[in-house]
Amino acid sequence: MNTLSRMSYIMVPIIFLSAFALSYMTIDQRYIAAPAFLCIILVIWLWMRLWEQDQEIPFFDVGMFCALATLLYTIYPLVNYWVDGLNFGYFSDPRLQKYNISPSELGIFHLRHVLYLFSFVVFYSSFRGKGNIELGNVSELSRSTQKTIIFIFVLLTGYFIVLKIATGINYNTSYESEEFAKNVAIFANAPLILLQISGKLGGLQFFFKLALLFIIVSRCTQTKWRFILLIWIFIEILNTFLLGGARTGLILFLMATAILYHRLISNLSMKFLILSGSFLLISFIFFGLYRQYNSFYLFRLDFSQANAGIFSGNNEFQSLLGTAYDVLKIKERGVALPWYLYINDFTAILPPQQLLPFEKIRASDWYLQQIGLNGTGVGLMWGVISQSIIGMDWIELAFRGALLGYILGRIHRWYLRHQTGFIETLIYVYLCIKVYYTFRDITGSLLTNLVWEIIPFCLLLRLLVGPNVFKGLLYDKTLAN
Repeated sequence: MNTLSRMSYIMVPIIFLSAFALSYMTIDQRYIAAPAFLCIILVIWLWMRLWEQDQEIPFFDVGMFCALATLLYTIYPLVNYWVDGLNFGYFSDPRLQKYNISPSELGIFHLRHVLYLFSFVVFYSSFRGKGNIELGNVSELSRSTQKTIIFIFVLLTGYFIVLKIATGINYNTSYESEEFAKNVAIFANAPLILLQISGKLGGLQFFFKLALLFIIVSRCTQTKWRFILLIWIFIEILNTFLLGGARTGLILFLMATAILYHRLISNLSMKFLILSGSFLLISFIFFGLYRQYNSFYLFRLDFSQANAGIFSGNNEFQSLLGTAYDVLKIKERGVALPWYLYINDFTAILPPQQLLPFEKIRASDWYLQQIGLNGTGVGLMWGVISQSIIGMDWIELAFRGALLGYILGRIHRWYLRHQTGFIETLIYVYLCIKVYYTFRDITGSLLTNLVWEIIPFCLLLRLLVGPNVFKGLLYDKTLAN
């Protein structure tokens, strides 16, 4: 059976079932289901094409992670809308409640997501190339490199502990109202230069944490190292749950663990990926809602009255849609848009505010000013849909999807040529877990990651370990399959 027939064997029934389901829906339901079905078909098509092309599950693939993230941010708000009776109910994002969006308005708006994803899928599949990634074929780290990674990670962790003790600044605080308000006040009064430096060091600390995770996972052929890894995972989960603060760090940590294990130790099965991915998503939604309550009783009482429990509640995916839809209405009202919104892709890599002749403002901060939430500690995501709306809208979405598909395709080709290198593998894993920012924030987030995290990490290792760190092979031995 050739590749085309195998693809048809999967895709034709999916398309037929989607059309069949739509035929039994009302017109309003079709407006919501059609964009979701189209995006699902696009992602499944990409998954099947890459699977057929490389003859392996495309889990370790930066473009696949990008497509899945885009799909999730697209269809989850539609699911929220559907289960709430084709409206955004009491527990939804307040901005979406205010607009009382009709099914036709929401469906047409989501065609932007379809266009963006279509453009991305076409260009990524065209420029990605093909080739197998050999299990475990990554250079083992020299002892000096391992010690350097551990030392810098401990040093950066110590910095944030001292920072909290000395100034009260806490980058991992609880979302409990009093504690959070206290931390917001501390940030507001802290020296700008200190916040600027600390923010950059926080990103660098995450990269070194990822490198430390690489060291531990690479040894998981031994029982004691698997036990150490499980203890670390348990501590991360327990700390996040008890703190009741940000959960992104935990989700990225768990994703990185699975990706590294799949790359270095043993390929994860489709069954495991589907079950663990579903559980991770549900846990993400649950914890995001739970942390807003002082007790589980109040949480259960509120959501027992919702149409679909926790799936009716406000979440990150709704929030991104709320911003994009509100930005569209702001533009339609003729509000003057400042020039710096159009360079938002590059704002984060501009020189520090103190060295610029103009105010350095991210688009998300401008938006908070527009709705009167600036300085409250509230953070609302901006997103590539919002950025395109203030520009050329549909045309810009198609261009951004194509550009991102081309860039990630070239990155995958680069990794295929350098897959035995530790640095290269670490960078690729990092991009896999951070690529969702290209939809959640801005396409230029890739450039921000490169300038403030990838390059500083590489330079520090080169300075402390030596130039061999860039040769791809740091040591003669490779990890055993």
